Amino acid sequence: MYWIGGSPCSGKSRIADLFANRHALRIYHWDEAFNEHQKRITPLEQPTIYKLLRMTWDEMWMRPVDVLLREAILAYGEQFEMALQDLLALPKSPPILAEGTALLPSCVSPLLGSPRQAIWIVPTEAFQRERYPLRGEWVQQILKQCERPDEALQNWMDRDAAYARWISRETERLDLKLLCVDGTRTIAETAAIAATHLRLGAPERDFE
Repeated sequence: MYWIGGSPCSGKSRIADLFANRHALRIYHWDEAFNEHQKRITPLEQPTIYKLLRMTWDEMWMRPVDVLLREAILAYGEQFEMALQDLLALPKSPPILAEGTALLPSCVSPLLGSPRQAIWIVPTEAFQRERYPLRGEWVQQILKQCERPDEALQNWMDRDAAYARWISRETERLDLKLLCVDGTRTIAETAAIAATHLRLGAPERDFE
């Protein structure tokens, strides 16, 4: 079992897919699983997610950044418990790689046989702000639903940057591996570094 966590815009999903092709791993993408998880959410068992799903995008992003960060961490913790049920139900072969923003270090750490089974990847704040608008039309569709889209985007980016800093502190506290990306490496080079830590052992050219 392998884990790739971190904050948005760090290349986690692309790296996981590279690993799937190179190492025949079963990939569990947290974001994709969430669509199914929504059908099981209850106000009693997942109160934070339940509340957030009932907000408009304007209500979501026009709140203080410290509130956005706190509720994101709570929601990720609630989602982790749901995803863990999925992972336990999967066949043990081929090996599984779970990838997603909701992989909180404090949740993953007790499940590790070795620290080399997990890595967290975060972008620098400058790289995150540069790349996020390029992630697709869905970003603009969300902002169009906000009365003050520029302020909403600022809060959104501030929340994600704060989450990256929080992940950095948590991985240091738990003595877990953190990798920071700033755009100076290719996705293949970053994947090679992650593969070395996870002992998947493939040189960079194998990811091209």
